[in-house]
Amino acid sequence: MNKAVFLDRDGVINKKGRTYYVFDEADFVLNDGVHEALSYFQSNGFLLIVITNQGGIAKGIYSEEQLEKVHNTMKMDLLKSGIKITDIFYCPHHPDVSPCLCRKPGVLLFQQAIEKYDIDPASSFMIGDSEIDILAAKKMEIKGILMPTNGNMMKVVESGII
Repeated sequence: MNKAVFLDRDGVINKKGRTYYVFDEADFVLNDGVHEALSYFQSNGFLLIVITNQGGIAKGIYSEEQLEKVHNTMKMDLLKSGIKITDIFYCPHHPDVSPCLCRKPGVLLFQQAIEKYDIDPASSFMIGDSEIDILAAKKMEIKGILMPTNGNMMKVVESGII
C-alpha cells in the first residue's frame, strides 16, 4: 500500500485572503515553504494529494474551467522544482446550493483517493488550516495536522510530526 500526504489547498498550499475564492491565476500565490515541504514529503515516498472544497463553482462565482487553469498553473509551478502532485480531488458543491457527501468534513473524496491509489490511511497525513480538514481526516483514521492559515508548511516538517 502507498502512503500519502493529503493537502488542503486554500490557506495551506496557496495564500488565502485578498479574495475569499481563489480562482484566478493572478491571485494564486504559493505560501512560504510549500516547495521545500512538498519536496521533502515526495522524497520520503509520500503521494501528494490535494483535497479541496471549491464551493464557488456551485455558487456560480467561477467555473470548473477556471479552477482547472489555476490547478494547472499550480502543478506546473511545482513541477519546475521536481514536485509532482499525484492528484487533485475537489468538491464543486456548496451546502447552500447543492448538498453532497464530498465536501469536507465529508469523506467521499478521501475514499476515492484511497481506493484509486491504494493508500494506507494509517501511514498517511492530512495537512489543513481548518477544523473541517482535521475532522474529515479523523473520520478516515488519517492523522490530521492543523497549521495556521497561510503559514509556512516547512514548520510542519521541522516540528517532527511527520
